Amino acid sequence: MLERAIERVGQAKLVNEIVVAAPHDIPCSVPIFIGDEKNVLKRYYDCASYYGANIIVRITSDCPLVMPNTIDECVHFREILNMDYVAAIEPNYPDGLDVEVFTYDTLERADAETTKDSDKEHVTPYMRSNSFNHVYLDYWEGNMDKVSVDTIQDLERVRKIWIGKQKPYWL
Repeated sequence: MLERAIERVGQAKLVNEIVVAAPHDIPCSVPIFIGDEKNVLKRYYDCASYYGANIIVRITSDCPLVMPNTIDECVHFREILNMDYVAAIEPNYPDGLDVEVFTYDTLERADAETTKDSDKEHVTPYMRSNSFNHVYLDYWEGNMDKVSVDTIQDLERVRKIWIGKQKPYWL
């Protein structure tokens, strides 16, 4: 699943480098940054610091069908609107097509200021709920099929989509 997500992210035109921020070493086709297992926000911050990232695109590995054009749209809107945080996430986009883009300064501030364990575990809630300049893309058209992989049934549905036995209207 991770390789599928990496492949999709690699199709985005506005992504320069792909790095997996993981809590432990895993076989992977791109560089892996191993960081804090319990504090994912810190893991992201440490990874971005290590690689000198100015703009971070957050895609999770349970979203192997992420759409490259949505990644590019989020990166583009963040740039032209000069936003701290731009996202295509629920409820405006189907679960599993999630894209979040934020600046290094936004990530650094979130890491320094947040105290809630839930913010540290999920990386971006603090960015969405505080005084950051943020916007959500909201022009998804069509029904809201869930395509993230959280259960065996989800995995089976996404596999059918991936191998072409089931084609969603949006892919």
